[in-house]
Amino acid sequence: MPIRTFAIRRHHLAAAAVLVVVGAAFFMRLHDGPPMVPVEQLPPRAENEVAALPPIRPTDVHPKLGYPLDDVVASKAAPPIFIERLRVDLSRIPDIDEKKETFFRILLPYVARENDHIRTERQRIESSGGDVPLALYEKYDVEPGDIEGLLSRVDVVPASLVLAQAALESGWGSSRFALQGNNFFGMRTYDDDRHGMKPKEADGFKVMTFKDIGHSVRAYIRTINTHGAYASLRKARAGQRAAGLLPSGHPLTKFLTAYSEIPEKYGALLRGVIKAAGLERFDGVRLADN
Repeated sequence: MPIRTFAIRRHHLAAAAVLVVVGAAFFMRLHDGPPMVPVEQLPPRAENEVAALPPIRPTDVHPKLGYPLDDVVASKAAPPIFIERLRVDLSRIPDIDEKKETFFRILLPYVARENDHIRTERQRIESSGGDVPLALYEKYDVEPGDIEGLLSRVDVVPASLVLAQAALESGWGSSRFALQGNNFFGMRTYDDDRHGMKPKEADGFKVMTFKDIGHSVRAYIRTINTHGAYASLRKARAGQRAAGLLPSGHPLTKFLTAYSEIPEKYGALLRGVIKAAGLERFDGVRLADN
């Protein structure tokens, strides 16, 4: 399936309490569907509309969503709490810091689960003695026998990077695409046969919808790990490994210039979110046992 390049139409950027909505443009190919790229984020509902609704607490989203993030950091394990979709706008949580922490609590288990799966695949490759299943080469679009090339792709995407991009691209879970389509990374399709949401101010494409939040996370991570636009990020990540370090999100942000139409600013925006929220503390987090 050929890789196609699409241009984004326009970019919305708002910075209120580090709540940024960025219209992204990167090139994406999934192995289970046609090419997709992020779409400009439509603004969330008007503030007065959200303000008119009663405030909520994290436990109103899910009864177990009040778990302490400090415990996750200390144990390097996220609880297996999976919320398939956001049924309420998190902007209804009055405290901004609590809203952001709720957003992280929702995404972290999915990120941990996906990275755990990748860790298992990587361990299988490293212990295979070169006898790697053909299915893994096909999954990651690598020529059979190229172990080094395969290992460069079969690696975790740091949680700090995933969380920062999800926050920027979905407006901290408040975009219409996140709320209605589980699309936290602004992916769109030009295939008329695929299901999707029609943007209000653009024609010729649909915004992808996902079965649940986890499918959105998986699609994003697969793109970072397989597409040619992110070869430099994967090379830098391999360099971290070679230096005896675990993959870290902050240094990798500068290799995402292909993601945005404002490449000179996008990395700085991501680093700002990572630093302000202390997201690197979540790098290396795994999914806790039930």
